Amino acid sequence: MEALVTDNPRQMTLTDVPPPGEPGEGQLLLDVDAAGICGSDYGLYLGKHPLSNYPMIQGHEFCGTVRKLGPGCSGRVPVGHRVAVEPLIGCGECYPCSVGRYNCCTNLKLLGVHKPGGFQETLVVDEKLVHDVGDLPADIAAFAEPMTIALQAVKRAGVSNREQVYVIGAGPIGQAIILASLWHGARVAVSDLVEHRLERARSIGAELALNAKDTVAEKIAQWTDGRGPVVVIDATGVPAVIRSAIDIVAAAGRIVTVGISTSDVPLPIATMIRKELTIFASRNSMQMFPEAIRAVQHYRNEVAKLVTQRIGLSEVRDTIELALERPDIVEKAVVVFERAGD
Repeated sequence: MEALVTDNPRQMTLTDVPPPGEPGEGQLLLDVDAAGICGSDYGLYLGKHPLSNYPMIQGHEFCGTVRKLGPGCSGRVPVGHRVAVEPLIGCGECYPCSVGRYNCCTNLKLLGVHKPGGFQETLVVDEKLVHDVGDLPADIAAFAEPMTIALQAVKRAGVSNREQVYVIGAGPIGQAIILASLWHGARVAVSDLVEHRLERARSIGAELALNAKDTVAEKIAQWTDGRGPVVVIDATGVPAVIRSAIDIVAAAGRIVTVGISTSDVPLPIATMIRKELTIFASRNSMQMFPEAIRAVQHYRNEVAKLVTQRIGLSEVRDTIELALERPDIVEKAVVVFERAGD
């Protein structure tokens, strides 16, 4: 069968690999239908991600069709059904796992990172990791995983109906956070430097979409009648952005950081205390797939607007290279396998 193997930094080879064999106890055999390319896949490809380890088969945002059930499977997802795959595998023994927060597992393993992922035709996965997506097309179903990341951030913030949420960054995760916030009944503003991202954000439901070069703080203040947004979610990881979030958010407000920064951020402790802010970090997701699938089903037309490239497995390397050179062109690329038939 075909698989795309990352051999070394900036080297990917489309090659024949042995099929995965029969599913074991509690496992199922899956034909991959589609796999999204995530920003972390760029880092793994470049060798700049701390978990880069070659050779590897990337792809942690994927869906597929169940071909065969192994012994001991419950059958909750029958053969022939399309499923989204949760890529996180917790150890079940560390403190985070013991309190149900396996997304923070200290020995976490991920499909597409530590174990072979969705950039291949077929693989065996644990039944407990799959979730039925109903009639979702393959390229849309592959967005379930990014939606779990967005929902995790929104849940961390405790977003509720009619609250004003300001999302900083309108890349794929920022756009997913817009949808997740709308799903929870919020009103949403967003800022970014790229105009077509802002146009897309407006088209999927953002009430206010601002160019980051503009007078954002002033316009956000006007939007919130001077009090500031109750929730600010940073999807960039840029240190200066995190600092500005503290200034912009309402007193007694909440801030969630999703974007990963490689630099330390000096924090204005006096401002944080004066405003009595609550600041959360958000990592991966925890038990979010069922809700994420419902949200993607509801917003399937909006999600379709977020997929900017639909490509074959042989085009992944060139697409990543183009994305690195022209991020304004490639935003959310999804590998669609021909047999998906959508």
